[in-house]
Amino acid sequence: MKTLRKWDHKAHEYKPFPVPDDGVFIVYSDDLNQVVNCCQCFKKLLRGSAYTSLEVHNQFGLGYPACEECYQKEWERERAARMEEETTRNGK
Repeated sequence: MKTLRKWDHKAHEYKPFPVPDDGVFIVYSDDLNQVVNCCQCFKKLLRGSAYTSLEVHNQFGLGYPACEECYQKEWERERAARMEEETTRNGK
């Protein structure tokens, strides 16, 4: 089973993120017209229409392609974690 690295906003560390073994799973291409998979939900999308994931990264910390819906969920998780940290820091 192939595993990517997914950033955990609360733990501030990468956690293993398994990807499907069935079929072809492509998360990167230099060709913006190439069909790739969203690194979160695995649905197919054009590389050129993908967002850069805020959570699923390669070994250099660069994000893999994500669809708009998954990118929005990532952003919401990041924002919630930051708000929680700020609340904790301010003692509220």
